[in-house]
Amino acid sequence: MARTAFLSPASAPARQSRRRPIGLAGLRGFEAAARRLSFTLAAAELHLTQSAISRQVAALEGELGQRLFVRKTRALALTMAGERLLRSVRLALTSVDKTVEEIRGHGSTPRIVLTTYPSFASLWLVPRLAAFQRDHPGIEIRINAEGRLIDLEAEGVDIALRRCRPRDAPPHAIELAKEDVTPALSTELLNRYGGRLRTPEQLASMPLIEVDADLPGDTAGSWSPWFEFAGVRADSMHSPPVMVVDFIDQSMQAAERGQGAVLAYNPFREELVAAGRLTLPFPELRLRTGYSMYLVVNPAARSRPAVARLCEWVLKEFASPPARSS
Repeated sequence: MARTAFLSPASAPARQSRRRPIGLAGLRGFEAAARRLSFTLAAAELHLTQSAISRQVAALEGELGQRLFVRKTRALALTMAGERLLRSVRLALTSVDKTVEEIRGHGSTPRIVLTTYPSFASLWLVPRLAAFQRDHPGIEIRINAEGRLIDLEAEGVDIALRRCRPRDAPPHAIELAKEDVTPALSTELLNRYGGRLRTPEQLASMPLIEVDADLPGDTAGSWSPWFEFAGVRADSMHSPPVMVVDFIDQSMQAAERGQGAVLAYNPFREELVAAGRLTLPFPELRLRTGYSMYLVVNPAARSRPAVARLCEWVLKEFASPPARSS
């Protein structure tokens, strides 16, 4: 009679098991939610419902056994696992999307993906792009204006119009303009205060507008550094009413409406001044912020004719002053 050997669990050989890969259906929803830190915005981008995005993320978390988001009252934040997965998913989706575009063929409409920060897109880029598109009707331009620092190669973005300090600019970046600020206000507001400003101290009696959140770590949108730069003693100043806004474009619009004087950044102010919508009372008193605007091109996109044309256009626009209204 044959003997049967019974092994205890401890002595049994380890059973080879293949772990099931996670489902891929929810990865695009996760990437959109992680990039925007909002299920609602991700849903709008992907034309889904907010609950559908939430279910996709919950299913991913269930398969991974890890939380991907910290759900706060009015916001989301990525966990360490979420940040790690996002890096991998971005690379994978970028590669897939690029391959799909190649399969669809080179005969399709040339597409350029460009990234910049919100105020630059709304105040400078978008108003000027109409002229470029009239001259190049066959080029499609997609603008990413989230404001975050994007890895062009990893995320498949062709061009960045990036504001940064010179030490942070990539080696191949082209400096477009050194940034500075100087006071600007509407003629209507100026007329309310006598029609002329003789000294910077007079600005301190006006309503002032400041920018708080558009450019993190930047204090140039605050009046105190400029008054110090202009030689205005703190003890000679009153405490003027201040309107604080989150974005540069909001500050410029408020200044146009006569709601206060603003510290206007270049290159945003030039066209408004040329059009007569704002005036610079002390144009020689320009405080450098330490930042510059740069053109950065994805090395993989440099040889594409459409990308080259848009870069040439950007360089020309920065080199040419806006035409003054008659």
